Amino acid sequence: MKNSVLWRVVDNDSGAEAIVSTPAEAVAFINSRFDTDENDEPFSFTEVGPFVLKPLGVITAWAAKQDDGRTDGRTAPITIRPVVTDGAIDKCDDVVLWGDVQVTWDHDVYTVNGPDGFECNVADSAAELNEILDEYATDYEYVEPERSDGHARPSQRELIRYGAQECASRFGHLDDDALLWLAATRITLALWRNTPVENWHAGRSPLHDGMMMRINAATTRFVRSMLSFDHVDWVAVGLAIVNPSRVLPTGQSVLELGLACHSPDDPAHEDDPRDDLAEMAQDAIGWGRAYRLHEQEFGLRPLIEFFCAFDNGWFGAPSWGRIVDRFVAAVDDREHGHWRVHRDKPWFDEWFTSRPADIADNAELRRLLLAGPDLLSEAAAEWCVEGAIGYVCRDDHANGCGRCGVPPATESSN
Repeated sequence: MKNSVLWRVVDNDSGAEAIVSTPAEAVAFINSRFDTDENDEPFSFTEVGPFVLKPLGVITAWAAKQDDGRTDGRTAPITIRPVVTDGAIDKCDDVVLWGDVQVTWDHDVYTVNGPDGFECNVADSAAELNEILDEYATDYEYVEPERSDGHARPSQRELIRYGAQECASRFGHLDDDALLWLAATRITLALWRNTPVENWHAGRSPLHDGMMMRINAATTRFVRSMLSFDHVDWVAVGLAIVNPSRVLPTGQSVLELGLACHSPDDPAHEDDPRDDLAEMAQDAIGWGRAYRLHEQEFGLRPLIEFFCAFDNGWFGAPSWGRIVDRFVAAVDDREHGHWRVHRDKPWFDEWFTSRPADIADNAELRRLLLAGPDLLSEAAAEWCVEGAIGYVCRDDHANGCGRCGVPPATESSN
């Protein structure tokens, strides 16, 4: 609809409005609401004008231009959230810059509200909006936030260097593919798992543990496909993860999953998932812009190594192969060290007799788990989770393991 002429149809009695782009749409709106025989002139038509770009595209283009010239860590925060303004027919975008400079968009105008609402600028084109933003940008400087105890937070420079060092210290040499898989697990954890999605999953929810494992694995695989040591579009990665239309292993879209978990009568699930996804998109944009700057300063490889400082035991992490092998060994051995803390659980005996037929063969179970839990059936995934696959020890046991009862290697005597 960009650059097409729009019309605002107004019910003069009630004030109800619709924005339409064709006479046929106007007639359909009229026929759906009114008996035209009762009033000779119940409607009015007003040309709105060209459909201007929403500010999200304008702002992100402007922000990218600002970022190109910065290496000081400034990441002027941009948040995007859908709102409904008074008298608006459709949702518009509300863009917040620096927390106190706000841009709103309606069908034919941009409005920029300055600090504390005392300033207001109006633009009817992207070019004018860019000029206004440039003026505001000169009034702000990046300030490193302080912790509540008064001590300065570690700088991002320190954190990234520490992370890269930890990656080398913990894992030794990992080839490029292994590094990118590990980075994908950490990015998925940050932008998907540790978000409102965890609230969707909490309590009595149709998003049960096995399904969550499959979805997390599929998301990790998806993120891995967007990572390379040649180029990463950080904003695109973040937005792709939270894309409401992304299809999950369940066959649902992300939004459909959220709606399935939504329950207005349940305090744990009363938040509208559409609002959750808008919040996640805000975070993804801010995250992506920050790492775009960090890449300029530190380089792509150190930044990816920074993500790889920790192994969370997920599919894609270095420990996943050990976890799979130990789990497969345990499913036929009730004396296996994995069951040390589970033998007294009520479900223990029943679990061994309820194994789904499609993973009855250990070789097939191992193959599917190594290929990715998202390839398991729903029943198989739930069975693995109920068998505490998430609690399999992932230590390399090089020096023994008290948790698993593996003794330290006997020191040779000279």
